Amino acid sequence: MLDKNQTITIALFLGLFMLLYFGCDTKSSEHKDLEKSRVQKFELISIDRVIADAKPKIPGQTKMEVLDLEQQLKLAETDTDKLSYLQKLASLWFSAEQPLISGHYAEQIAEMQNDMDSWSIAGTTYSIAAQRLEESNEKKHAIAKSRLALENALSFDSENIDNKINLALSYVEAPLEDNPMKGILMLVGLNKEHPENIPVLMQLGRLSLKTGQLEKAVERLTKVIELRPTFREAHCMLAEVLRQKGDNNLAEKAQLMCDKQ
Repeated sequence: MLDKNQTITIALFLGLFMLLYFGCDTKSSEHKDLEKSRVQKFELISIDRVIADAKPKIPGQTKMEVLDLEQQLKLAETDTDKLSYLQKLASLWFSAEQPLISGHYAEQIAEMQNDMDSWSIAGTTYSIAAQRLEESNEKKHAIAKSRLALENALSFDSENIDNKINLALSYVEAPLEDNPMKGILMLVGLNKEHPENIPVLMQLGRLSLKTGQLEKAVERLTKVIELRPTFREAHCMLAEVLRQKGDNNLAEKAQLMCDKQ
């Protein structure tokens, strides 16, 4: 697991999305049922069940608002209204500390708006859910969904650094069995392309600390501080790295800078 305090630029998916078809619908009902069955088999969880299980755990007022919005969403006749209700549901569930459900609604928004920002928000929301969840099908679902959403976001702008970082972190969070270094190599590649990008340096510094590569951690965090001297998190992390290295005098100085910011 990544550090709980890690900020994912704010910003993974086995679930397949239905394509929007224009024109007449020529598919038979049997064909539609077969397609629906295939999609469900790809899903790791039932999001409807997740929502049903979560409702008793949220405050009563929030639950009433959710139920009201769900009913309004069912009755909505325009895309504008649907988007409004989906956005409110995503916000309510996120405030209720249910980012997996919030991601579900953010994903629906992205499907309707189909732009980079919407897919970025969906991907980031799912990635937050993945970080908070213990190992489970729900966690795997969130990771897979986040990856797919971030890939969709990158299809609009393949050079967007924030989405690239978040996608890389998804592979760090849950490494592939056949390519466990993919996420780290993605971050290293981003560092070569953008040697002064602070979020990339911070993530690499954090990973270096986690894996015991203390000299690399010092190098990367020192670089961050050179670029942004008032960045408190970098000073605090550097203090921890120096303590682990046994450089207590330097660690105290870094801690003073951490406390000062």
